[in-house]
Amino acid sequence: MSTSKTPTKLTPLRSIAQRLGATFTEEQGWRIPEVYTAAEGEITAARERVVLADETPNGKLLLEGDHADSVLMDALDLGSLQINEGSDRIYRLRNDIFFMSTPPGREVRVQKKLTTTSAVSKQFVTITDITHGRAEIRVIGPDSQELLSKVCGLDFHPSAFPNETAKQSSLAKTTQLIIRRDIGELPAFSIIGTQSLGPYVWDTMMEAGREFGIVPIGRAALAALEEE
Repeated sequence: MSTSKTPTKLTPLRSIAQRLGATFTEEQGWRIPEVYTAAEGEITAARERVVLADETPNGKLLLEGDHADSVLMDALDLGSLQINEGSDRIYRLRNDIFFMSTPPGREVRVQKKLTTTSAVSKQFVTITDITHGRAEIRVIGPDSQELLSKVCGLDFHPSAFPNETAKQSSLAKTTQLIIRRDIGELPAFSIIGTQSLGPYVWDTMMEAGREFGIVPIGRAALAALEEE
């Protein structure tokens, strides 16, 4: 008798990673690049230049409705946020729309908590899990702002785009949600958009980043940077 096995979840960037010779690991059922060349070199590139990482497995939730801020306050003790402002990976995109990012796999638990809070408080909101419909590319390094300025018209200077800011914009002629989420003192931006456009956005940024010595990094290097 055959035994069932949970299917491996694949990101839209898997074929690019294979082409670049990455070795893979699994995280919460997702198959993701562990290392492209050597973790030490990838870490150095992130600290000194600019790198790209596939973070598609991160959970992604949209919370919509006139009572969205109240539900978030009750469920997660979230304070008041201005439009485009974020806190603890929760970002206000409009008065009635919030985007939430979670570590891989945690989106199910967060969605359940929000649904329960909404029902108990009788405050109607719509909670949509968009994890599998969106690609997420992390741009990390001191040259990340210059790179993004080549493919997007936003001002990425810290005075105009501080940490924990989220803005929807055109990037490489595609609509993307751009979130600044620094790693310590290291500038870092998450680029989130329709899954089918992920490979195009990745390739476009790799091409634009050639002058900066851009390289891809895997989960091992990213984890090391986040632990520093």
